[in-house]
Amino acid sequence: MKKKIFKSKYFWISLFFFIWMFFFDTNSLVLHWKFKKNINKMISDRDSLKKKIFLEGNHLKKLKTDPKYLEKLAREKFYMKKEDEDLFVIIKKN
Repeated sequence: MKKKIFKSKYFWISLFFFIWMFFFDTNSLVLHWKFKKNINKMISDRDSLKKKIFLEGNHLKKLKTDPKYLEKLAREKFYMKKEDEDLFVIIKKN
C-alpha cells in the first residue's frame, strides 16, 4: 500500500504543492507568521504610546492649571530659584 502511494504522481504533485505553499509562495505560512508577529508588536507599541500620550496630556493639564505644581517642577527639574534664595545641588555617587 505504501509503495503505491509513493509511486503515485498525484502524491508527489500534492507534496510539491504543499511545500511550495508553506515555504516559497508569496503568501506562504512563514510570511504570514512573521507578519502576525510584527502586527502584534505594533499593537503593543501603539497601546504603550497611547498610554504615554494620555499620561503626558494629564501632566500638561496639571501644569496649565496648578501653579504650585509648575513651581515644584521648575525647581526640581530645571533647578530654578527665586531671587532671594540660594540653590545647592547634591549629586550622589553610586
